[in-house]
Amino acid sequence: MGEVVSGLAVFAVVIAVGWALVRFGAVPAGSDTILTGVCFYAATPALLVTTIGGADLATVVSRATLAGLLAETLGIVSAWLVHRLALHRSVAESTIGALAAGYVNAANLGIPVLIVLLGDATAIAPILLLQLLVISPAAFAVLDVSTARGAGPGPAVWTAPLRNPLLLGVVAGLVVNLTGWDAGAAASGLVANSLSTLGALAVTLMMLSLGMSLAASSPRVTRRLTVARVTRLRATGPGADGPSSGGGEDPGAGGSDGGVGGPEGSTDRGERGAVLWVSVAWKLVVVPLLALGLGAALGLRGPALLVPITTAGLPSAQNVFMYATRYGAAKPLARDCVLLTTAGFVPVVLLAAALLS
Repeated sequence: MGEVVSGLAVFAVVIAVGWALVRFGAVPAGSDTILTGVCFYAATPALLVTTIGGADLATVVSRATLAGLLAETLGIVSAWLVHRLALHRSVAESTIGALAAGYVNAANLGIPVLIVLLGDATAIAPILLLQLLVISPAAFAVLDVSTARGAGPGPAVWTAPLRNPLLLGVVAGLVVNLTGWDAGAAASGLVANSLSTLGALAVTLMMLSLGMSLAASSPRVTRRLTVARVTRLRATGPGADGPSSGGGEDPGAGGSDGGVGGPEGSTDRGERGAVLWVSVAWKLVVVPLLALGLGAALGLRGPALLVPITTAGLPSAQNVFMYATRYGAAKPLARDCVLLTTAGFVPVVLLAAALLS
């Protein structure tokens, strides 16, 4: 328990530093997108290569990771049924609500949380693969049909998971591990040292980025960013599209987007009631409990259960907000669920650690 509290304290301090840098003007609001881009395209893939390349693959296909995978899948399916049948939401809205209730922030938060708390991020690899190769394409298909988008999101979106740097990092790590390739001997250690140096940046930059994004989500900063974004769109025209338009684990969606006046006002108010809290409760309570029950059924006991519970309790991914924006469904729900579950996952992890240590 003491190690978990200490790890979370470090996590909180670094996040607070990121928040203060933006809040007191040391760096401009929106700087988190730069740091997240560095992590997404360079640091985190390098970390995944080194972590998985040197890991015991038995931990990747262990009962703990299986429990986490099953918990997320069942959580998303059950949440969809609740939104659709009990809350009477549309298919598209139910899909976004279900993703908000189960699709976890595996890259930006999952990796640093597992490293800080458990000392190893290997367990996140199967979660990334599930989300990138199964859940995201399935969600695109359902949303495309239910919103009658005609030609759909296009081949670039459907093939985006296969071009995702995180997926490539996982695959490269598996290749290194399975082939036994000695990266330390390649180019006199240049390859291994470069990957190690880049990977060492990932956790710190991701935590700083989270703090910066939280500072940027304050009403004053959000208004300033929105004015700048509108000005830029007027200059570039309505067809301009930013780097966050792709699929997969998006580095820039969420946080300071949305929620600033506009015609969404009535929808915004309507999605802050039972619908929002069902997704939040599902993410922070139901899915971790599913992980606990499935892990126990698979024979896990005590601290071994902390891995599936931690991965299941991770906050909703920013990708969900991106999907909601792309398909025009349940944007306020997605945005608010990301923020609330990001704030609420720490108590979940602390409680699990206290009960299982």
